[in-house]
Amino acid sequence: MEHQNEYDEISLRELIEALLRQKKLIALITAAAVALAGFYSFIIVKPTYEASMLLMTSNANTTNQSINGDNIDKMLDTLTQTPSMNVETYRQQILAPEVLKRTIDELGMGDLYTIRTLRDRISVETIKDTQMIRIIMISTDPEKASEIINRVGENFIEFVNENAKERAFASSKYIASQMEIEKGLYEEALMQQKVLLSTPRGSREISMELDAKLTQLTEYKVEKTNTEMRIEAIKASIKVAESIPSGGSSLTLNQATGRVLLDSSEKQLKMELAEVESQLMSLSDIIPRLERELEGLRVEYEDKYHQESVLGQKVQLAKETYEAFVKKYEEIRVAESAQVGEASVTVVSYAYPAKTPVGPNKTLNVAIGLVLGLMVGVFIAFFIEYWKSTGEERKDLGKVN
Repeated sequence: MEHQNEYDEISLRELIEALLRQKKLIALITAAAVALAGFYSFIIVKPTYEASMLLMTSNANTTNQSINGDNIDKMLDTLTQTPSMNVETYRQQILAPEVLKRTIDELGMGDLYTIRTLRDRISVETIKDTQMIRIIMISTDPEKASEIINRVGENFIEFVNENAKERAFASSKYIASQMEIEKGLYEEALMQQKVLLSTPRGSREISMELDAKLTQLTEYKVEKTNTEMRIEAIKASIKVAESIPSGGSSLTLNQATGRVLLDSSEKQLKMELAEVESQLMSLSDIIPRLERELEGLRVEYEDKYHQESVLGQKVQLAKETYEAFVKKYEEIRVAESAQVGEASVTVVSYAYPAKTPVGPNKTLNVAIGLVLGLMVGVFIAFFIEYWKSTGEERKDLGKVN
């Protein structure tokens, strides 16, 4: 154990002695590294400046603001709705090739940047828990950087506008073509309804005739019932007359004909019975005929009412569909003229030329040079000492041999 401690102590002493022997070399290398870092930071590297533009987004959706419970409106809203745009969706579109290409062309930077190189120079970040986006560019020219960032932001807003208008235009084109089709169907349904309603016997006329026939049938049935009761009364009277001997003739008034009769009561009752039975037979023929006519009228009424009802529903549905297309077409026309980009993306702060550089970090670079110089110097010092010690060992071995 003591031998091990002695060995460790000797090894540490040797290391320290090796560093002390090469202290000048280490100091020289460290000084050279610090000098190079300082020269690079203060002389070679130009100061860089940061330009940033702050945007605030919102979830704008101009063609999907009137959804109601109607199935047609829901269908049209589904066909023409604008995709919901969140902050991440906007962030991904800021560096779209169209935006960068337009920026390069407008600023005449075709000889300095390509779409790819400009994209690499610009960074886009979202601010946590907000709807804000920051567009950042670091450059040695603060004026140019702020100009580029501002133009990228403005072109991005215009890009959002154009995309929204293109979607609205495509939707309006489809709605307009479909609207003409629905208009034709509506007019066709109206013409069919007009032709049906112009026929001589509509459901209303048949219904009135049906009511009149039903009233007449009811009256005949009541009359038949009364007639049957009268027949029974006359028959009862005849039986009574037959049981009583006739005492002569008498004057009677026939209520059915209004004639005055001179006859015996029995004969008179029999004649009256014959007349009433004749009336009953007539009523018995009329009532079934009226019932058949009523059944025919009911069938005709149901058929006509069904036709008018189906056609009326067809007209109403065609009208509602056409009006829904007209309403949606007007909404989309408004969306075409609306500045969706400016409504959904607003500039919170434009980029201004920075006065204070953000890079290079000269102090940090010098500190890194110092650390690296020390590390390299120590490594070289140990390497030289190792080389010398192994060389001496080889010479001693050569002498022994």
